Amino acid sequence: MIVLNDEFLMQKVSEFLLLSVRISAFFLVSPVFSASAVTVTLRIAIMAALTFIVMMTVEAPTVDLFSPQGVAVIAREIIIGVSVGFLFQIAFASVAMAGEHIASAMGLGFASLVDPQTGAQSVVVTQFMSILMILIFLVTEGHHVLLRQLVASYQVAPIGGDLNAELFFGVIKAGALIFSAAIIISLPAVVLLFLVNVLIGFMTRVAPQMNIFSIGFPLTILVGFAMMLISLPAMGNAMSGLVQTASGMVRDIVLQTKALP
Repeated sequence: MIVLNDEFLMQKVSEFLLLSVRISAFFLVSPVFSASAVTVTLRIAIMAALTFIVMMTVEAPTVDLFSPQGVAVIAREIIIGVSVGFLFQIAFASVAMAGEHIASAMGLGFASLVDPQTGAQSVVVTQFMSILMILIFLVTEGHHVLLRQLVASYQVAPIGGDLNAELFFGVIKAGALIFSAAIIISLPAVVLLFLVNVLIGFMTRVAPQMNIFSIGFPLTILVGFAMMLISLPAMGNAMSGLVQTASGMVRDIVLQTKALP
C-alpha cells in the first residue's frame, strides 16, 4: 500500500529530478531534438514524459542532491547524457562538413542561408545535405534508436556508479568520424569538380581570350549539381551507415561507463 505522505512525495520528486538530469543533458545536444525549430516548451514536455516512463523501469538511488555526493552524481549524469547526444550529433556534423567541401569546390561558398537545424548561417549545399540527413534519420527510425540508446544507458551505466576515464578518450576518438565520413561523402563530387577545374585551366591556356568567369563558373555549378544528383543513392546509404555507426559508438562508449569493480 502506497502512503502519500511528505516523505514519499519528496522521494519521488528527488528521483524524478535525478533521472531527468541525463535526459535533459541529452536533449540539449542531440540531433533533431535540439534543433532551433523545436521549442523549449516542447522539449521540456518530451523530457518530462520520457522521465516518467523511465521511472517505471529504473530505480534511482536515494541521494541528497545538495550534498557533495549528489553534485558528483549529477555531474556524471550530465556527462553521460551529453556524450550520448554528442555522438549522434557527430553524424550530422560530418554531413555538414561534406556539404561545405562540395560547396567550396562548386564555388557556392558565398551562398548562405539560416540553417533550420542549428539556427546559424550555412551554405545552401550544406542545408540540402543536412535536410537530407534529417529525412534519412527519421525514415530509418534513428530517433527511436537514439531514445532506446539513452534508456538502455541506465541499465549498463546506472545512476551513482563510477565514471570511467575511457569515456573521454572514446568521445575524442569518435570525433575523428567527422573528418573521415565527410571526406567519404564528398569525395566523388570534389574529385570530379577538381578534374573540371583542371580542364578549364587547359582551356584557358589553349584559348586565352576565353572569359573564364562566363564559362568556368556556370560549368562547375552544373557539374556539381549533376554529380550530387547522380550520387544521391550512394550518399543516402552513407548517411544511413553513419546513423548505425553512431549507434554502435554510443553502445561502446556507454559500456565503458559501467561501475568499476
